[in-house]
Amino acid sequence: MKKGAIIATAAACFSMLLTGCQNKATSNANNQSKITIVQNAPVDSLDPILAYQNTSSIVVANTTEGLYTIDANDKPRLGLASKVETSNHGLTKTFTIRDDAKWSNGTPITANDFVFAWRRLSNPKNASAFNFQPGAAGIKNADDIVAGKKPVSSLGVKAKGSKTLVVELDHVVPYMNKLLAFSDFAPVNQKYFDQTGKKFAQDANHLISSGPYKLKDWKLGDNTIQLVKNNKYWDAKNVKVNNVKIDVIADPEKAAIAFENGSADYVHLSGQLVAKYRKDKNFVNEVGNFTQYLMFNMKKPGLNNENLRKAISTSINRKEITSHILKDGSIPAHSMVMKDLVQNPANGKDFADESTTNLSAYDPAAAKQYWNKAKSKTDLRSFTLLYDDSDPAYANVAAYVKAQVEKNLPGMKVNLQQVSKKTRLDKMAKETYDVTLTRWGPDYADPTAILSMYQSKNDSNYGKWSNSEFDQLLAQANKTTDKSKRYQLLLKANNILIDSASCPPLYQIGAPVLKRANIKNLPMHIAGVPFFFKYAVIK
Repeated sequence: MKKGAIIATAAACFSMLLTGCQNKATSNANNQSKITIVQNAPVDSLDPILAYQNTSSIVVANTTEGLYTIDANDKPRLGLASKVETSNHGLTKTFTIRDDAKWSNGTPITANDFVFAWRRLSNPKNASAFNFQPGAAGIKNADDIVAGKKPVSSLGVKAKGSKTLVVELDHVVPYMNKLLAFSDFAPVNQKYFDQTGKKFAQDANHLISSGPYKLKDWKLGDNTIQLVKNNKYWDAKNVKVNNVKIDVIADPEKAAIAFENGSADYVHLSGQLVAKYRKDKNFVNEVGNFTQYLMFNMKKPGLNNENLRKAISTSINRKEITSHILKDGSIPAHSMVMKDLVQNPANGKDFADESTTNLSAYDPAAAKQYWNKAKSKTDLRSFTLLYDDSDPAYANVAAYVKAQVEKNLPGMKVNLQQVSKKTRLDKMAKETYDVTLTRWGPDYADPTAILSMYQSKNDSNYGKWSNSEFDQLLAQANKTTDKSKRYQLLLKANNILIDSASCPPLYQIGAPVLKRANIKNLPMHIAGVPFFFKYAVIK
């Protein structure tokens, strides 16, 4: 799913500070109420259940708060819910919606707004890419509803009066509060939704907000998104930044120029620009929240051969990709679960560091052995590597993979195909690809945010890889409350996935940025929505 960079900045002494002037800016309360950030992908939708791009999820999360939100210290805290009570051995959660919670049009936010929204999310007819998440949260009947086995009305969520939301679970989920903070669990007012019809979320005039900000002068397709403080928000007094502007600039060089001339305050740098700005006082190398990897289409004859996939995986030198091609702080990846996401509850070790490295290490000799085994079982001697144009680095990475595979697997030819990101996603969904360079980020801080995508019946399992032991391990992990046991079950499942070479991880992205030093309390979260502007301040 999920996740990009964001920005915030003061405009005190606007013509001097934002142009990088070394003179000390004086404080001006009126000017210190706006921040400007740059994203490289446009909004695809602002419907909470359809918002897929990072830019989209950021806007949704900052305009529609859910039961929980994530604070500046990356901790979940209650949002629109004032309290939660747990009963029935942890299988029933009763949330009380705040009395002062209102939509931006003044309408009270009710428990039914969540019932309606979560049923929409779970309804397979709506084809949300995140419809697996109610099941991941343990909500009763969610998986069966997504699979079409039960009606949407059977979802374990109901309104008990206007301000009481009762959630019934199939099993206890220890990270449920983190998951419910993600943008797709945001409420939707049913009456407003019905009134707006097909125009819902298409422009600023057909959206109402439950969060700290609301949209201004926006329509789908615009490359500038203006957020203004929502004065009807229950905690508006603690929102310090009144205006947030998001500019979509796909070209990293143009984004950097925007930062230099003062029209942007936070931009992501490509590897080619890191050397230029590394000594800049505004340079920060933040932790990236995506793993870039290869996904094989198991429906393609030959690519379903495990030895062939292993040969390709071990033929690639991941360290060369990060050190000589990207040069942006990215690190070689040996696990689909990225570093700094989850730690072992028993010893504090990082999940990614405990992951198997058998098939994610560069080993040309092993690659040739796997290749020789594969050649006796399949006559596949060429495949097409699909990648998109959303990042200039992808073309270089794809070319390197081609060179490595053709060098270490004599007789194998790799064809390269560059398309738009929309086309790549469409090809993945329709299974009309061979191998694709793609990425995934966690929607919540738990290994299942990554691993659950590879369950046999998950709609996001675009490679159609299937393993019964893997599915069983995840099912067992969902039923245990023993943290150490659960961790080991998920680590074992992760290793089965890596050893299958169905999705060889390549690297965890670096996130070098230019960010104004006077912007505080705006960290990039490694899981879920990358940025929440509510807590940002400008010093």
